[in-house]
Amino acid sequence: MGIESGELKFFNPSKDVSREITLEILIRHRDSMKQARTGEIVGIQMDDITDNKRAYNKVRALALVISCQKEMITISRAILKFRSLQKWRKKYREDINQIENPFDKDDNDYNKAKEWLEFLRMCEDEIRKAEMSRTKEDDFIVSKLIDGEEKFNVTKNFHEMIEDLEDSYEDIHLLMLTNKIVSAGIEEDEEMTYKEKEAEAIRRVQEA
Repeated sequence: MGIESGELKFFNPSKDVSREITLEILIRHRDSMKQARTGEIVGIQMDDITDNKRAYNKVRALALVISCQKEMITISRAILKFRSLQKWRKKYREDINQIENPFDKDDNDYNKAKEWLEFLRMCEDEIRKAEMSRTKEDDFIVSKLIDGEEKFNVTKNFHEMIEDLEDSYEDIHLLMLTNKIVSAGIEEDEEMTYKEKEAEAIRRVQEA
């Protein structure tokens, strides 16, 4: 269908690109969490994966989950900081109040995101430490000889970290939802429809 003469059209390619990037990260996070729980890798049949390989896949998924959550924060930081600064400046309008209540100490979504980012870095450090140390206490996977065959299993450390990462995802995703970085699948009443935007633009042109 062609565009009629005088008809105004509105396009927001940056919003579509942002949506696609965010969706891609969330899909990768979903697949990584599935790998962490089951040892399954997208595109490979479970029957083709041995028990030992599944255990290794689970542990390797920890780094993938952490990476996805860090990306979620990275793409959200600018919006979170902008919105948080607006609220902070509105709450502390005077310079003296801003000095007494610095932004980096304020209880806001941007600082919460930074705290989660630090948590994810700590998780990465724990994984690196386990890989480099000779002790088994900090390991995420251990081996045992069963009937002369070496069997690998994930440890308590693995289960504790994956539970922590489930919690961190919930809170990071919530920050994205409350700041409208991702959609909850519900149309917001305050968002103008295409026709409303068109009518508003025409009114402004006519009144100019």
